This record gives sequence, C-alpha cells and structure tokens, in this order.
Amino acid sequence: MAILPLAAALAGLLIGLCARAPVVRHSVAEGGPLRSGCPSCTAPLPGARGSGLRAAVAARCRDCSVRLGPPPLTVEAVTALLLGALAWKAAAGGTAPGAAAPLPGVAWAAWATEAAQLAELAELLAFCWLAVLCTVLAFVDLAVRRLPDRFTLAAGLGAAGLLTVAAATGGRWRDLLGAGLGGLALAAFYLLLFLVNPAGMGLGDVKLAAALGVGLGWLGRDALIAGAFLGLLAGALYGAALIALRRGSRKSEFPFGPFMIIGAFAVILS
Repeated sequence: MAILPLAAALAGLLIGLCARAPVVRHSVAEGGPLRSGCPSCTAPLPGARGSGLRAAVAARCRDCSVRLGPPPLTVEAVTALLLGALAWKAAAGGTAPGAAAPLPGVAWAAWATEAAQLAELAELLAFCWLAVLCTVLAFVDLAVRRLPDRFTLAAGLGAAGLLTVAAATGGRWRDLLGAGLGGLALAAFYLLLFLVNPAGMGLGDVKLAAALGVGLGWLGRDALIAGAFLGLLAGALYGAALIALRRGSRKSEFPFGPFMIIGAFAVILS
C-alpha cells in the first residue's frame, strides 16, 4: 500500500521542479509580458529548456545567483505532499477520493474489473491534475495577486475531462452531474461576491472557484459546501490576523486564491 503514495510523492517532487519555471514566468503584473529570463541578468530561467537543474533546485539564477520565485523546494514540497496524500487516500481504502467503498467481504484481488480500475485511476489523476495546477496558481497569486486564465481554465477542463472518463468507465454519471453543477454553483457564488465587493475578489477567483467546484461537486453536495466554507473561513481568519497584528485594515487586499485551494483540498483529503 505504501508503494503508490511513495511513487506519487516522488513524482510530485519532479513535477514541482518542472512547475517552478511556470510560476516564475507568470509572476508578473497583469497585462505584462511573461518573464523569459532572470530579471537581473536576463539569463534563462533555471529548469527552462534544461537550463541549470541545480540552480532550479536552489531557486536562484545560475549566472548571478539572484533569488527566483518562491523559496527553494517550497513548490516541490507542496506538489509532493498533495500527490502523496491523494495516492495514500486512494490506496488506504482501495478507493480514490469520493469513490464508493468496496463491498464487504470482497478481497482486493477481486476488487473491480479493468473498467472499474480505469475509473479509479482516472479519478485519482483528475485530483492530481487539479492539485498540481492549483499549486502553480497559489504561488503566482501569492507573488503578484493574479490567477492566470491558462491555469484556471486548464485545471477545470482537465479535471472535468478525466472525471468524464471515470464516469464513463465506472458508471458514475450522477457524480459527473454533481461535478458540473458544483463548478457552476461555486463560480456563481464567487461571481456574486465579486459583484458585491470587486476590490476584495477578482474574476480570477471566480474562474478558480469553477475549477475547484468541479472536484468538490464530484464528491457531493456536502463536500462542495464544506470546501467553500473552509476557504472563506481561512481567508477571514488571515484577514483578522492581519488586523490584530496591525499589518492591515478591513480595506487591505490580499490574495484569496490560496485560501480557496486550502479549503477545497482540506475536504478532498479528509
């Protein structure tokens, strides 16, 4: 049982290393060109086109050693932990997140047909896909307070596509309907928040909500509500902490995407 989570965690480390370059490239102001090299010396970004693996791990430019992007191994650690945890949950009960539990008395060897196994794999991959892209989005949002469309749309569409495979091979059409409705419902809710308070919420958050809603909706109505609530709660607690520490006020703006992601994955992994 420990082999799958360990393999997933190791894959997460490698994926996180590859994800660092997109994080750095997209950590620019809204409407600005993507970063193609070191802002100090214009050398190629570490990890891009095979440029400087050691520099990529150190999160520094290989030529001038200036810091690039998040601290070393942070992106890699997050992707490794998320993918390892998702695989652990899938292996622990013989099910992927949200799947029906095996029938009592049915041995692992006879757990499911090949189609059902494909369904479980597609479901696990859907949540892993969502986890990796949400990691990139969280770090970009923390850096420059924006959520690039190419990642929010890819997260939602990719997860929806893989869950469609899971539904088709596992007969879980009701769950797929829940995923679609969940994405629409959570996006509509955050759109309402944006219309009420445009300064505190962006359209990027609305698009991220749609992607997270697909994953949460697949797990059911209760998961959707809990994930939305925990995301709002985490953001509210952070805002309250800023005020208590006198580092901000009620009008202070901060990236909300990471809190939405934390709330969603707290439910997905529970």
